[in-house]
Amino acid sequence: MKSPAARLRPPSEKTQIIETDVLVVGGGVAGCLAVLGAAEAGARVTVCEKGGIIERSGSVAAGVDHFFSVLEEGPEWDTPEYLLRHVPRLTDGIADMGTTARLLHGLKPMVHYLEKLGVDFTDPETGRKYYRHRSFGMPGEYTINFDGRDFKHLIGRAARNTGALVLERVMVPEILVEDGRVRGAAAFHIRHGTFYFILARAVVMATGETNRMSRNASGLPFDSWHTPYNTGDGQAMSLRRGARLANMEFYDCTLCPKGYSTQGTNAFVGGGGHLINRQGERFMFRYHPDGERARRGDLVHGIVSEIMAGRGPIYCDCTHLPPEEIHRLKETLGVDRPAMPAFFEQKGIDIGKAPFEVTVSELSSRHGGTFFRSSGILIDPGTGTNVEGLFAAGDCSTMGAGISGAAVLGKVAGEEAARHALAARKPRALPEEEIAALRGAILSPLQNPGGYTHSRFEDEVRSVVTDYVGFYRDEPHMREGLRRLRALRAREGEMTARDHHGLMRVHEARSIRAVAEAMAASAIERRETRGGGAHARADYPARDDATGLKMIVVELQGEDLRVSSVPTGLTPEDTRSTVSLGEASAHAHTD
Repeated sequence: MKSPAARLRPPSEKTQIIETDVLVVGGGVAGCLAVLGAAEAGARVTVCEKGGIIERSGSVAAGVDHFFSVLEEGPEWDTPEYLLRHVPRLTDGIADMGTTARLLHGLKPMVHYLEKLGVDFTDPETGRKYYRHRSFGMPGEYTINFDGRDFKHLIGRAARNTGALVLERVMVPEILVEDGRVRGAAAFHIRHGTFYFILARAVVMATGETNRMSRNASGLPFDSWHTPYNTGDGQAMSLRRGARLANMEFYDCTLCPKGYSTQGTNAFVGGGGHLINRQGERFMFRYHPDGERARRGDLVHGIVSEIMAGRGPIYCDCTHLPPEEIHRLKETLGVDRPAMPAFFEQKGIDIGKAPFEVTVSELSSRHGGTFFRSSGILIDPGTGTNVEGLFAAGDCSTMGAGISGAAVLGKVAGEEAARHALAARKPRALPEEEIAALRGAILSPLQNPGGYTHSRFEDEVRSVVTDYVGFYRDEPHMREGLRRLRALRAREGEMTARDHHGLMRVHEARSIRAVAEAMAASAIERRETRGGGAHARADYPARDDATGLKMIVVELQGEDLRVSSVPTGLTPEDTRSTVSLGEASAHAHTD
Protein backbone atom coordinates (compact mmCIF):
# COMPACT_ATOMS: atom_id res chain seq x y z
CA MET A 1 0.00 0.00 0.00
CA LYS A 2 1.35 3.42 -0.98
CA SER A 3 1.93 6.03 1.70
CA PRO A 4 -0.33 9.13 1.65
CA ALA A 5 2.62 11.22 0.46
CA ALA A 6 3.31 8.84 -2.42
CA ARG A 7 -0.35 8.85 -3.43
CA LEU A 8 -0.27 12.67 -3.77
CA ARG A 9 2.80 12.72 -6.02
CA PRO A 10 1.97 13.26 -9.70
CA PRO A 11 2.76 10.35 -12.03
CA SER A 12 5.41 10.87 -14.67
CA GLU A 13 2.86 11.00 -17.49
CA LYS A 14 0.39 13.92 -17.40
CA THR A 15 -2.17 11.94 -19.42
CA GLN A 16 -2.79 8.32 -18.50
CA ILE A 17 -4.97 5.67 -20.13
CA ILE A 18 -6.20 2.98 -17.75
CA GLU A 19 -8.05 -0.20 -18.68
CA THR A 20 -10.28 -1.91 -16.13
CA ASP A 21 -13.39 -4.08 -15.93
CA VAL A 22 -15.42 -1.98 -13.47
CA LEU A 23 -15.00 1.70 -12.71
CA VAL A 24 -16.56 2.93 -9.45
CA VAL A 25 -17.11 6.69 -9.27
CA GLY A 26 -17.17 7.77 -5.62
CA GLY A 27 -15.43 6.29 -2.59
CA GLY A 28 -18.11 6.68 0.07
CA VAL A 29 -20.09 3.83 1.63
CA ALA A 30 -21.80 2.77 -1.62
CA GLY A 31 -18.56 3.11 -3.58
CA CYS A 32 -16.46 1.06 -1.18
CA LEU A 33 -19.07 -1.71 -1.02
CA ALA A 34 -19.27 -1.66 -4.83
CA VAL A 35 -15.49 -2.15 -4.96
CA LEU A 36 -15.80 -5.09 -2.58
CA GLY A 37 -18.70 -6.63 -4.51
CA ALA A 38 -17.00 -6.32 -7.89
CA ALA A 39 -13.61 -7.53 -6.68
CA GLU A 40 -15.12 -10.54 -4.93
CA ALA A 41 -16.88 -11.39 -8.22
CA GLY A 42 -13.51 -11.55 -9.96
CA ALA A 43 -13.42 -8.20 -11.78
CA ARG A 44 -10.54 -5.75 -12.08
CA VAL A 45 -11.70 -2.58 -10.34
CA THR A 46 -10.72 1.07 -10.42
CA VAL A 47 -12.28 3.59 -8.01
CA CYS A 48 -12.10 7.40 -8.29
CA GLU A 49 -12.72 9.50 -5.16
CA LYS A 50 -12.50 13.28 -5.49
CA GLY A 51 -12.73 14.16 -1.80
CA GLY A 52 -9.71 12.43 -0.28
CA ILE A 53 -8.64 8.99 0.88
CA ILE A 54 -11.36 6.33 0.73
CA GLU A 55 -10.89 5.44 4.40
CA ARG A 56 -12.21 8.90 5.30
CA SER A 57 -14.49 10.10 2.51
CA GLY A 58 -18.22 10.45 1.95
CA SER A 59 -21.10 11.48 4.20
CA VAL A 60 -19.93 9.39 7.18
CA ALA A 61 -16.21 10.09 6.80
CA ALA A 62 -15.86 11.11 10.45
CA GLY A 63 -18.20 8.47 11.85
CA VAL A 64 -21.79 7.42 12.33
CA ASP A 65 -23.89 6.37 15.30
CA HIS A 66 -26.72 4.39 13.70
CA PHE A 67 -27.40 1.69 11.12
CA PHE A 68 -30.88 0.80 9.91
CA SER A 69 -31.63 -2.92 9.73
CA VAL A 70 -34.17 -5.70 9.91
CA LEU A 71 -32.59 -8.46 11.99
CA GLU A 72 -35.37 -11.10 12.22
CA GLU A 73 -34.90 -11.55 15.97
CA GLY A 74 -38.48 -12.65 16.65
CA PRO A 75 -40.90 -9.70 16.90
CA GLU A 76 -43.58 -9.47 14.23
CA TRP A 77 -42.25 -6.17 12.93
CA ASP A 78 -38.67 -7.44 12.57
CA THR A 79 -38.97 -9.06 9.13
CA PRO A 80 -38.47 -7.79 5.58
CA GLU A 81 -42.03 -8.81 4.69
CA TYR A 82 -43.60 -6.79 7.52
CA LEU A 83 -41.66 -3.65 6.70
CA LEU A 84 -42.32 -4.07 2.98
CA ARG A 85 -46.06 -3.91 3.67
CA HIS A 86 -45.55 -0.46 5.23
CA VAL A 87 -43.35 0.98 2.49
CA PRO A 88 -46.29 2.31 0.40
CA ARG A 89 -47.45 4.36 3.41
CA LEU A 90 -43.95 5.53 4.28
CA THR A 91 -43.32 6.70 0.70
CA ASP A 92 -46.83 8.07 -0.02
CA GLY A 93 -47.19 5.45 -2.74
CA ILE A 94 -44.09 6.54 -4.70
CA ALA A 95 -41.86 3.51 -4.43
CA ASP A 96 -40.25 0.83 -6.56
CA MET A 97 -41.33 -2.20 -4.56
CA GLY A 98 -39.01 -4.62 -6.37
CA THR A 99 -35.90 -2.58 -5.57
CA THR A 100 -37.14 -2.01 -2.02
CA ALA A 101 -37.55 -5.76 -1.52
CA ARG A 102 -34.00 -6.35 -2.79
CA LEU A 103 -32.76 -3.84 -0.22
CA LEU A 104 -34.77 -5.13 2.73
CA HIS A 105 -33.76 -8.75 2.19
CA GLY A 106 -30.12 -7.67 2.05
CA LEU A 107 -30.06 -5.82 5.39
CA LYS A 108 -29.45 -8.69 7.80
CA PRO A 109 -26.74 -10.31 5.61
CA MET A 110 -25.07 -6.89 5.29
CA VAL A 111 -24.89 -6.46 9.07
CA HIS A 112 -23.04 -9.78 9.33
CA TYR A 113 -20.83 -8.91 6.34
CA LEU A 114 -19.83 -5.62 7.97
CA GLU A 115 -19.07 -7.42 11.22
CA LYS A 116 -16.61 -9.62 9.33
CA LEU A 117 -14.90 -6.41 8.20
CA GLY A 118 -14.52 -5.39 11.85
CA VAL A 119 -17.57 -3.20 12.46
CA ASP A 120 -18.75 -3.55 16.07
CA PHE A 121 -22.50 -2.94 16.46
CA THR A 122 -22.33 -2.77 20.27
CA ASP A 123 -24.08 0.20 21.87
CA PRO A 124 -21.39 2.12 23.82
CA GLU A 125 -23.79 3.20 26.58
CA THR A 126 -25.55 -0.08 27.39
CA GLY A 127 -22.89 -2.52 26.19
CA ARG A 128 -25.59 -4.37 24.29
CA LYS A 129 -25.24 -5.66 20.76
CA TYR A 130 -27.90 -4.51 18.27
CA TYR A 131 -29.53 -2.06 20.70
CA ARG A 132 -32.23 -0.50 18.52
CA HIS A 133 -34.80 2.31 18.66
CA ARG A 134 -37.54 3.75 16.45
CA SER A 135 -36.84 6.68 14.15
CA PHE A 136 -37.58 8.05 10.68
CA GLY A 137 -41.30 7.28 11.04
CA MET A 138 -40.75 3.50 10.95
CA PRO A 139 -43.22 0.93 12.33
CA GLY A 140 -40.60 -0.78 14.49
CA GLU A 141 -37.25 -0.41 16.23
CA TYR A 142 -34.93 -0.83 13.25
CA THR A 143 -32.18 1.71 14.05
CA ILE A 144 -29.09 0.16 15.66
CA ASN A 145 -27.17 2.45 18.02
CA PHE A 146 -23.41 1.94 17.87
CA ASP A 147 -20.11 3.79 17.98
CA GLY A 148 -19.20 4.04 14.31
CA ARG A 149 -16.22 6.38 14.47
CA ASP A 150 -14.19 3.78 12.58
CA PHE A 151 -17.02 2.59 10.32
CA LYS A 152 -15.78 4.28 7.15
CA HIS A 153 -12.15 3.54 7.88
CA LEU A 154 -12.88 -0.18 8.13
CA ILE A 155 -14.82 -0.49 4.88
CA GLY A 156 -12.43 1.84 3.06
CA ARG A 157 -9.45 -0.23 4.13
CA ALA A 158 -11.24 -3.42 3.08
CA ALA A 159 -11.92 -1.90 -0.36
CA ARG A 160 -8.26 -0.87 -0.73
CA ASN A 161 -7.09 -4.33 0.32
CA THR A 162 -8.92 -5.95 -2.62
CA GLY A 163 -6.09 -4.72 -4.84
CA ALA A 164 -8.34 -2.28 -6.69
CA LEU A 165 -6.64 0.69 -8.33
CA VAL A 166 -7.54 3.59 -6.05
CA LEU A 167 -7.33 7.08 -7.58
CA GLU A 168 -7.79 9.64 -4.81
CA ARG A 169 -8.49 13.36 -5.20
CA VAL A 170 -9.53 12.48 -8.72
CA MET A 171 -12.78 13.93 -10.11
CA VAL A 172 -14.79 12.28 -12.86
CA PRO A 173 -16.71 15.03 -14.72
CA GLU A 174 -17.77 12.90 -17.72
CA ILE A 175 -18.54 9.29 -18.42
CA LEU A 176 -17.96 7.92 -21.92
CA VAL A 177 -20.88 6.29 -23.74
CA GLU A 178 -20.89 4.96 -27.30
CA ASP A 179 -23.96 3.54 -29.08
CA GLY A 180 -25.87 3.46 -25.79
CA ARG A 181 -23.14 1.48 -24.04
CA VAL A 182 -20.72 2.63 -21.32
CA ARG A 183 -17.07 2.63 -22.32
CA GLY A 184 -15.45 4.41 -19.36
CA ALA A 185 -14.82 7.94 -18.11
CA ALA A 186 -12.54 10.96 -18.24
CA ALA A 187 -11.07 12.28 -14.98
CA PHE A 188 -8.46 14.65 -13.57
CA HIS A 189 -6.50 15.02 -10.34
CA ILE A 190 -7.66 18.08 -8.41
CA ARG A 191 -4.17 18.86 -7.05
CA HIS A 192 -1.55 18.12 -9.71
CA GLY A 193 -3.79 18.00 -12.78
CA THR A 194 -2.95 14.57 -14.18
CA PHE A 195 -5.61 13.60 -16.69
CA TYR A 196 -7.02 10.05 -16.81
CA PHE A 197 -8.96 8.21 -19.52
CA ILE A 198 -10.39 5.09 -17.92
CA LEU A 199 -11.70 2.45 -20.32
CA ALA A 200 -14.22 0.25 -18.50
CA ARG A 201 -16.83 -2.33 -19.44
CA ALA A 202 -19.11 -1.18 -16.61
CA VAL A 203 -19.39 1.94 -14.45
CA VAL A 204 -20.95 2.24 -10.98
CA MET A 205 -22.11 5.71 -9.97
CA ALA A 206 -21.77 6.17 -6.19
CA THR A 207 -21.39 9.95 -5.90
CA GLY A 208 -23.99 10.70 -3.23
CA GLU A 209 -26.76 13.27 -3.09
CA THR A 210 -26.76 16.94 -4.17
CA ASN A 211 -25.88 19.56 -1.56
CA ARG A 212 -25.13 23.30 -1.75
CA MET A 213 -28.42 23.70 -3.66
CA SER A 214 -30.11 26.44 -1.64
CA ARG A 215 -29.32 29.10 0.95
CA ASN A 216 -29.17 27.93 4.56
CA ALA A 217 -29.56 29.50 7.98
CA SER A 218 -25.87 30.32 8.45
CA GLY A 219 -25.43 31.74 4.94
CA LEU A 220 -22.35 29.56 4.41
CA PRO A 221 -22.84 27.08 1.53
CA PHE A 222 -20.25 24.65 2.88
CA ASP A 223 -22.06 24.53 6.24
CA SER A 224 -24.23 21.81 4.78
CA TRP A 225 -26.25 19.06 6.41
CA HIS A 226 -24.35 16.35 4.51
CA THR A 227 -20.87 16.53 3.04
CA PRO A 228 -20.60 19.55 0.71
CA TYR A 229 -18.46 17.47 -1.65
CA ASN A 230 -21.63 15.65 -2.78
CA THR A 231 -22.84 17.92 -5.57
CA GLY A 232 -24.90 15.75 -7.91
CA ASP A 233 -21.97 14.88 -10.18
CA GLY A 234 -23.22 11.35 -10.88
CA GLN A 235 -26.77 12.48 -11.57
CA ALA A 236 -25.67 15.29 -13.90
CA MET A 237 -23.14 13.33 -15.97
CA SER A 238 -25.47 10.32 -16.21
CA LEU A 239 -28.29 12.59 -17.41
CA ARG A 240 -26.02 14.12 -20.07
CA ARG A 241 -25.21 10.63 -21.38
CA GLY A 242 -28.77 9.37 -21.69
CA ALA A 243 -29.67 8.01 -18.26
CA ARG A 244 -33.06 8.72 -16.73
CA LEU A 245 -33.52 10.45 -13.38
CA ALA A 246 -36.62 10.05 -11.20
CA ASN A 247 -38.28 11.51 -8.09
CA MET A 248 -36.35 14.75 -8.60
CA GLU A 249 -39.30 16.85 -7.39
CA PHE A 250 -38.82 15.56 -3.84
CA TYR A 251 -36.22 17.46 -1.82
CA ASP A 252 -34.83 16.64 1.58
CA CYS A 253 -33.75 18.72 4.54
CA THR A 254 -33.58 18.22 8.28
CA LEU A 255 -34.05 20.06 11.55
CA CYS A 256 -30.84 21.47 12.96
CA PRO A 257 -29.68 23.85 15.70
CA LYS A 258 -30.13 27.48 14.66
CA GLY A 259 -27.04 28.56 12.72
CA TYR A 260 -25.46 25.15 12.27
CA SER A 261 -26.49 22.67 9.58
CA THR A 262 -25.69 19.23 10.83
CA GLN A 263 -26.49 15.55 10.77
CA GLY A 264 -27.65 13.70 13.84
CA THR A 265 -30.38 16.05 15.09
CA ASN A 266 -32.97 13.34 14.51
CA ALA A 267 -31.49 11.71 17.63
CA PHE A 268 -33.19 14.36 19.81
CA VAL A 269 -36.73 13.56 18.69
CA GLY A 270 -35.86 9.87 18.33
CA GLY A 271 -34.83 9.95 21.99
CA GLY A 272 -38.11 11.56 23.07
CA GLY A 273 -37.48 15.29 22.65
CA HIS A 274 -40.43 17.61 21.95
CA LEU A 275 -40.70 20.31 19.30
CA ILE A 276 -42.36 23.43 20.70
CA ASN A 277 -43.25 26.80 19.23
CA ARG A 278 -42.93 30.31 20.67
CA GLN A 279 -45.99 29.71 22.88
CA GLY A 280 -44.48 26.50 24.27
CA GLU A 281 -47.00 24.32 22.39
CA ARG A 282 -46.13 20.87 21.08
CA PHE A 283 -47.34 21.51 17.55
CA MET A 284 -46.37 18.43 15.55
CA PHE A 285 -49.65 16.63 16.22
CA ARG A 286 -51.31 19.31 14.07
CA TYR A 287 -49.36 17.98 11.12
CA HIS A 288 -49.03 14.26 11.74
CA PRO A 289 -50.73 11.79 14.12
CA ASP A 290 -47.33 10.46 15.23
CA GLY A 291 -46.13 13.88 16.38
CA GLU A 292 -42.36 14.08 16.74
CA ARG A 293 -42.04 10.41 15.79
CA ALA A 294 -43.19 11.20 12.25
CA ARG A 295 -40.95 11.06 9.20
CA ARG A 296 -38.23 13.66 8.85
CA GLY A 297 -40.07 15.31 5.95
CA ASP A 298 -43.16 15.72 8.13
CA LEU A 299 -41.07 17.34 10.87
CA VAL A 300 -39.67 19.84 8.38
CA HIS A 301 -43.17 20.54 7.07
CA GLY A 302 -44.40 21.22 10.61
CA ILE A 303 -41.50 23.53 11.49
CA VAL A 304 -41.79 25.56 8.29
CA SER A 305 -45.57 25.81 8.64
CA GLU A 306 -45.33 27.08 12.23
CA ILE A 307 -42.76 29.70 11.28
CA MET A 308 -44.85 30.88 8.32
CA ALA A 309 -47.90 31.09 10.59
CA GLY A 310 -46.01 33.47 12.91
CA ARG A 311 -45.54 30.98 15.73
CA GLY A 312 -41.77 30.79 15.49
CA PRO A 313 -39.08 30.53 16.60
CA ILE A 314 -39.13 26.76 17.11
CA TYR A 315 -37.33 24.94 19.91
CA CYS A 316 -36.35 21.38 20.74
CA ASP A 317 -37.15 20.60 24.37
CA CYS A 318 -35.29 17.68 25.99
CA THR A 319 -35.59 18.92 29.60
CA HIS A 320 -38.23 16.31 30.49
CA LEU A 321 -36.00 13.38 29.50
CA PRO A 322 -34.44 11.20 32.21
CA PRO A 323 -30.77 11.90 33.08
CA GLU A 324 -29.57 8.70 31.43
CA GLU A 325 -31.14 9.70 28.09
CA ILE A 326 -29.61 13.18 28.30
CA HIS A 327 -26.26 11.57 29.01
CA ARG A 328 -26.64 9.22 26.01
CA LEU A 329 -27.50 12.12 23.71
CA LYS A 330 -24.52 14.16 24.86
CA GLU A 331 -22.18 11.20 24.48
CA THR A 332 -23.29 10.41 20.92
CA LEU A 333 -23.62 13.99 19.59
CA GLY A 334 -20.07 14.06 18.32
CA VAL A 335 -20.21 10.80 16.38
CA ASP A 336 -22.26 11.97 13.40
CA ARG A 337 -20.84 15.51 13.53
CA PRO A 338 -17.73 15.88 15.74
CA ALA A 339 -18.06 19.68 16.02
CA MET A 340 -21.61 19.63 17.42
CA PRO A 341 -20.63 19.33 21.12
CA ALA A 342 -18.24 22.27 20.65
CA PHE A 343 -21.01 24.28 19.01
CA PHE A 344 -23.33 23.71 21.99
CA GLU A 345 -20.53 24.50 24.45
CA GLN A 346 -19.61 27.75 22.71
CA LYS A 347 -23.27 28.78 22.56
CA GLY A 348 -23.76 27.94 26.24
CA ILE A 349 -26.46 25.36 25.44
CA ASP A 350 -27.15 22.55 27.90
CA ILE A 351 -29.84 20.32 26.34
CA GLY A 352 -30.82 18.94 29.74
CA LYS A 353 -31.56 22.35 31.25
CA ALA A 354 -33.27 24.46 28.58
CA PRO A 355 -34.84 24.13 25.11
CA PHE A 356 -32.62 25.17 22.22
CA GLU A 357 -33.71 26.89 19.01
CA VAL A 358 -33.91 24.81 15.84
CA THR A 359 -34.55 25.58 12.21
CA VAL A 360 -34.32 23.64 8.95
CA SER A 361 -31.23 23.00 6.88
CA GLU A 362 -30.63 23.82 3.23
CA LEU A 363 -32.39 21.73 0.58
CA SER A 364 -30.77 18.51 -0.59
CA SER A 365 -31.73 16.30 -3.51
CA ARG A 366 -31.78 13.07 -1.57
CA HIS A 367 -34.47 11.01 0.19
CA GLY A 368 -37.40 13.38 0.03
CA GLY A 369 -37.95 13.10 3.77
CA THR A 370 -38.26 9.34 3.91
CA PHE A 371 -36.45 6.08 3.28
CA PHE A 372 -37.12 3.90 0.23
CA ARG A 373 -37.75 6.81 -2.17
CA SER A 374 -34.80 8.85 -3.32
CA SER A 375 -34.15 11.47 -5.97
CA GLY A 376 -31.57 10.40 -8.50
CA ILE A 377 -30.55 7.99 -11.22
CA LEU A 378 -33.42 5.59 -11.93
CA ILE A 379 -32.32 2.04 -11.10
CA ASP A 380 -33.90 -1.41 -11.26
CA PRO A 381 -33.65 -4.09 -8.53
CA GLY A 382 -30.20 -5.00 -9.86
CA THR A 383 -29.09 -1.32 -9.68
CA GLY A 384 -28.95 -1.15 -13.49
CA THR A 385 -30.02 1.89 -15.54
CA ASN A 386 -31.36 2.37 -19.06
CA VAL A 387 -27.77 2.86 -20.28
CA GLU A 388 -26.08 -0.48 -20.89
CA GLY A 389 -23.26 -1.05 -18.41
CA LEU A 390 -24.17 1.89 -16.14
CA PHE A 391 -25.13 1.06 -12.55
CA ALA A 392 -25.85 3.30 -9.57
CA ALA A 393 -26.14 2.93 -5.80
CA GLY A 394 -26.48 5.06 -2.70
CA ASP A 395 -27.92 8.54 -2.49
CA CYS A 396 -27.29 9.35 -6.18
CA SER A 397 -29.88 6.69 -7.10
CA THR A 398 -33.62 6.31 -6.63
CA MET A 399 -33.09 3.90 -3.72
CA GLY A 400 -30.84 5.54 -1.16
CA ALA A 401 -32.12 4.54 2.31
CA GLY A 402 -29.14 6.10 4.06
CA ILE A 403 -26.02 4.23 5.06
CA SER A 404 -27.79 0.88 5.07
CA GLY A 405 -29.14 1.30 1.54
CA ALA A 406 -25.75 2.50 0.31
CA ALA A 407 -24.08 -0.57 1.81
CA VAL A 408 -26.58 -3.18 0.60
CA LEU A 409 -27.15 -1.85 -2.90
CA GLY A 410 -23.55 -0.69 -3.26
CA LYS A 411 -22.45 -4.30 -2.96
CA VAL A 412 -25.24 -5.41 -5.31
CA ALA A 413 -24.10 -2.79 -7.84
CA GLY A 414 -20.51 -4.03 -7.68
CA GLU A 415 -21.58 -7.64 -8.15
CA GLU A 416 -23.94 -6.83 -11.03
CA ALA A 417 -21.40 -4.54 -12.71
CA ALA A 418 -18.77 -7.28 -12.50
CA ARG A 419 -21.16 -9.83 -13.95
CA HIS A 420 -21.91 -7.48 -16.84
CA ALA A 421 -18.27 -6.50 -17.39
CA LEU A 422 -16.91 -10.04 -17.47
CA ALA A 423 -19.40 -10.91 -20.23
CA ALA A 424 -19.02 -7.67 -22.22
CA ARG A 425 -16.64 -6.88 -25.03
CA LYS A 426 -13.61 -4.68 -24.52
CA PRO A 427 -14.31 -0.96 -25.12
CA ARG A 428 -12.89 0.61 -28.26
CA ALA A 429 -9.60 2.39 -27.74
CA LEU A 430 -9.65 6.18 -27.74
CA PRO A 431 -8.03 7.81 -30.79
CA GLU A 432 -5.71 10.74 -30.18
CA GLU A 433 -8.13 13.30 -31.61
CA GLU A 434 -10.90 12.15 -29.25
CA ILE A 435 -8.52 12.33 -26.28
CA ALA A 436 -7.54 15.87 -27.25
CA ALA A 437 -11.15 17.00 -27.69
CA LEU A 438 -12.31 15.56 -24.36
CA ARG A 439 -9.34 16.91 -22.50
CA GLY A 440 -9.78 20.36 -24.05
CA ALA A 441 -13.49 20.53 -23.18
CA ILE A 442 -12.99 19.50 -19.54
CA LEU A 443 -9.98 21.76 -18.97
CA SER A 444 -11.40 24.78 -20.85
CA PRO A 445 -12.25 26.80 -17.67
CA LEU A 446 -8.50 27.00 -17.01
CA GLN A 447 -8.16 28.93 -20.27
CA ASN A 448 -11.00 31.40 -19.67
CA PRO A 449 -9.74 34.92 -19.00
CA GLY A 450 -13.12 36.12 -17.71
CA GLY A 451 -14.03 36.72 -14.09
CA TYR A 452 -17.24 34.66 -13.83
CA THR A 453 -16.33 32.50 -10.84
CA HIS A 454 -17.85 29.22 -9.79
CA SER A 455 -18.77 30.81 -6.44
CA ARG A 456 -20.81 33.52 -8.13
CA PHE A 457 -22.47 30.98 -10.44
CA GLU A 458 -23.38 28.73 -7.50
CA ASP A 459 -24.74 31.67 -5.50
CA GLU A 460 -27.06 32.50 -8.39
CA VAL A 461 -28.26 28.89 -8.56
CA ARG A 462 -28.90 28.86 -4.81
CA SER A 463 -30.88 32.09 -5.04
CA VAL A 464 -33.08 30.68 -7.80
CA VAL A 465 -33.71 27.41 -5.96
CA THR A 466 -34.48 29.18 -2.67
CA ASP A 467 -36.76 31.85 -4.14
CA TYR A 468 -38.54 29.90 -6.90
CA VAL A 469 -38.27 26.14 -6.31
CA GLY A 470 -38.13 26.01 -2.52
CA PHE A 471 -40.32 24.90 0.36
CA TYR A 472 -43.69 26.08 -1.01
CA ARG A 473 -44.19 25.95 -4.74
CA ASP A 474 -46.57 27.21 -7.39
CA GLU A 475 -46.42 26.98 -11.16
CA PRO A 476 -45.63 30.63 -12.04
CA HIS A 477 -42.69 30.77 -9.63
CA MET A 478 -41.31 27.40 -10.69
CA ARG A 479 -41.57 28.22 -14.39
CA GLU A 480 -39.67 31.44 -13.75
CA GLY A 481 -37.10 29.46 -11.76
CA LEU A 482 -36.78 26.98 -14.61
CA ARG A 483 -36.26 29.84 -17.07
CA ARG A 484 -33.52 31.32 -14.90
CA LEU A 485 -31.78 27.98 -14.44
CA ARG A 486 -31.78 27.43 -18.19
CA ALA A 487 -30.33 30.91 -18.66
CA LEU A 488 -27.56 30.00 -16.23
CA ARG A 489 -26.88 26.85 -18.26
CA ALA A 490 -26.05 29.10 -21.21
CA ARG A 491 -23.40 30.82 -19.06
CA GLU A 492 -21.63 27.67 -17.85
CA GLY A 493 -18.95 28.09 -20.49
CA GLU A 494 -18.02 31.51 -19.05
CA MET A 495 -16.85 30.12 -15.72
CA THR A 496 -13.15 30.37 -15.01
CA ALA A 497 -10.74 28.35 -12.86
CA ARG A 498 -7.29 29.35 -11.64
CA ASP A 499 -6.14 25.83 -10.78
CA HIS A 500 -7.34 22.23 -10.81
CA HIS A 501 -9.10 22.58 -7.47
CA GLY A 502 -11.03 25.49 -8.95
CA LEU A 503 -11.70 23.33 -12.01
CA MET A 504 -13.36 20.78 -9.75
CA ARG A 505 -15.54 23.56 -8.32
CA VAL A 506 -16.58 24.65 -11.83
CA HIS A 507 -17.73 21.12 -12.68
CA GLU A 508 -19.50 20.83 -9.32
CA ALA A 509 -21.34 24.09 -10.05
CA ARG A 510 -22.48 22.68 -13.41
CA SER A 511 -23.79 19.57 -11.65
CA ILE A 512 -25.69 21.52 -8.98
CA ARG A 513 -27.40 23.60 -11.65
CA ALA A 514 -28.32 20.53 -13.73
CA VAL A 515 -29.89 18.81 -10.72
CA ALA A 516 -31.78 22.01 -9.82
CA GLU A 517 -33.20 22.18 -13.35
CA ALA A 518 -34.33 18.55 -13.16
CA MET A 519 -35.93 19.31 -9.78
CA ALA A 520 -37.85 22.30 -11.14
CA ALA A 521 -39.07 20.47 -14.24
CA SER A 522 -40.24 17.48 -12.19
CA ALA A 523 -41.92 19.66 -9.53
CA ILE A 524 -43.95 21.46 -12.21
CA GLU A 525 -45.15 18.10 -13.52
CA ARG A 526 -46.36 16.84 -10.12
CA ARG A 527 -49.51 18.91 -9.73
CA GLU A 528 -50.36 17.95 -6.15
CA THR A 529 -48.85 18.08 -2.67
CA ARG A 530 -47.21 14.81 -1.64
CA GLY A 531 -44.58 13.68 0.81
CA GLY A 532 -45.18 16.14 3.65
CA GLY A 533 -42.56 18.86 3.29
CA ALA A 534 -40.86 17.09 0.39
CA HIS A 535 -43.15 18.55 -2.29
CA ALA A 536 -45.74 21.14 -1.24
CA ARG A 537 -47.67 23.01 -3.94
CA ALA A 538 -49.49 26.18 -2.88
CA ASP A 539 -51.62 25.95 -6.03
CA TYR A 540 -52.35 22.23 -5.55
CA PRO A 541 -52.46 21.85 -1.74
CA ALA A 542 -54.18 18.45 -1.67
CA ARG A 543 -52.77 15.00 -2.30
CA ASP A 544 -54.27 13.51 -5.48
CA ASP A 545 -54.25 9.72 -5.29
CA ALA A 546 -56.32 9.49 -8.46
CA THR A 547 -53.42 10.74 -10.59
CA GLY A 548 -50.43 11.08 -8.25
CA LEU A 549 -49.34 7.45 -7.79
CA LYS A 550 -46.65 7.76 -10.44
CA MET A 551 -42.92 8.26 -10.64
CA ILE A 552 -41.87 11.44 -12.46
CA VAL A 553 -39.01 10.67 -14.84
CA VAL A 554 -36.71 13.16 -16.61
CA GLU A 555 -34.24 12.60 -19.43
CA LEU A 556 -32.32 14.82 -21.79
CA GLN A 557 -33.51 15.19 -25.37
CA GLY A 558 -31.19 17.47 -27.26
CA GLU A 559 -30.77 20.57 -25.12
CA ASP A 560 -34.03 20.20 -23.19
CA LEU A 561 -35.40 17.96 -20.47
CA ARG A 562 -38.21 15.58 -21.36
CA VAL A 563 -40.55 14.86 -18.45
CA SER A 564 -42.74 11.75 -18.33
CA SER A 565 -44.32 9.55 -15.69
CA VAL A 566 -44.43 5.87 -14.84
CA PRO A 567 -47.21 4.40 -12.63
CA THR A 568 -45.90 2.78 -9.47
CA GLY A 569 -48.50 0.02 -9.59
CA LEU A 570 -49.65 0.90 -6.06
CA THR A 571 -53.20 1.85 -5.12
CA PRO A 572 -54.54 4.43 -2.63
CA GLU A 573 -55.47 1.55 -0.33
CA ASP A 574 -51.84 0.40 -0.29
CA THR A 575 -50.79 3.77 1.15
CA ARG A 576 -53.24 3.70 4.04
CA SER A 577 -51.65 1.34 6.50
CA THR A 578 -53.81 0.60 9.53
CA VAL A 579 -50.79 0.41 11.84
CA SER A 580 -49.50 3.74 13.17
CA LEU A 581 -46.29 4.17 15.11
CA GLY A 582 -48.25 4.20 18.33
CA GLU A 583 -49.85 0.85 17.56
CA ALA A 584 -46.60 -0.58 16.28
CA SER A 585 -44.88 0.30 19.55
CA ALA A 586 -46.99 -2.31 21.27
CA HIS A 587 -45.30 -4.92 19.07
CA ALA A 588 -41.81 -3.42 19.22
CA HIS A 589 -39.49 -4.62 21.96
CA THR A 590 -38.27 -1.81 24.19
CA ASP A 591 -35.80 -3.60 26.44
